[in-house]
Amino acid sequence: MFSFDFDLEDNIHESTKGVAAAPPAPQSEPVVELPLSHLLDSLPSRISYSPVLIPLSSGKSVTLSRRDLFDARFQLISEGTDDTDAAPGLDFLDAPSDLVPGVYEGGLKTWECSLDLVGYLASLPDSSETRLSGKRILEIGCGTGIPSVFLLSRLFCEQSNVNCHVHLQDYNSSVLELITFPNIILAWYMSPSSAEYRIRRHYRASEDDVEYPPPDPAVAGELSITPVLKNAFTASVAKLGIDLAFFSGSWDSFATRLRSEGTKYDMVLTSETIYRTDSLPALIQLLYQACSAKDVLCLVAAKVLYFGVGGGVSEFTRALQSNALECCGRAETVWERKLGVDREIMRIHWV
Repeated sequence: MFSFDFDLEDNIHESTKGVAAAPPAPQSEPVVELPLSHLLDSLPSRISYSPVLIPLSSGKSVTLSRRDLFDARFQLISEGTDDTDAAPGLDFLDAPSDLVPGVYEGGLKTWECSLDLVGYLASLPDSSETRLSGKRILEIGCGTGIPSVFLLSRLFCEQSNVNCHVHLQDYNSSVLELITFPNIILAWYMSPSSAEYRIRRHYRASEDDVEYPPPDPAVAGELSITPVLKNAFTASVAKLGIDLAFFSGSWDSFATRLRSEGTKYDMVLTSETIYRTDSLPALIQLLYQACSAKDVLCLVAAKVLYFGVGGGVSEFTRALQSNALECCGRAETVWERKLGVDREIMRIHWV
């Protein structure tokens, strides 16, 4: 086990991600797969973004581009809130907590444990377990999707077919549309995979009036989303052999789908998802159902205690070891931070 300490940016939320009192369990929502074509159509004409700097234990750092929260809010306002799924996103976009069980789960905000997960993944030595080519990867409760964005930023640097599946799940489809997918578009644009598009666009008269930012994730900017860019992104992920899939809905519904389809993953990630004790059985069942073998890389990043809610590492490990569940496992702490609000990353080993 190792640890690394760093100060987070002001705009990364370091609250306890809690609510005033322990909330009831969220409503079970059917799982819905959002087609890539739908997510492309949901993109606005421009995306405003800022850098997220993630220092590593090695002394180096990772910088990713992330859509600005105000930009997502502006899109919601400009498009109206007749959509019953978009309205909760607007209501809670600027709230101290974006957790409203049964109405709005997870987030439009970037929470520090997702950055911890990126830091840990970046620090892992190269091995058959950590190599991404040929892998099936799932991020549960993805929110802004920063861990998946980091992994995709690596895949977008490859020059040959990687045959990799990257799937993301969140309770709300609006999160996937407003934040998760735009962040993936930004990761692609900042990578070598978009170089051909960025070069050839200079010769397209139809885009002569469109100014494009430099592909530098360390610099804030605005990216114009044109039909040509969308087509280039689609062609690029197909050429690389990257299968992207996005699912909204509750954990129990998603676990049922995975079970019925026999879908399994080689790497399962989740962060900031153990804050409510009564949702732990559903989360653990989903983690277990998603893992292709007992010792695949299954990582849970979380605060040690979520004040005001009752959830935390102790409750999670207790539920994980409970005989009340048909699945049982143990949590190995592989990373921890003992400064401010204590945080950990656990690797799950299934019994």
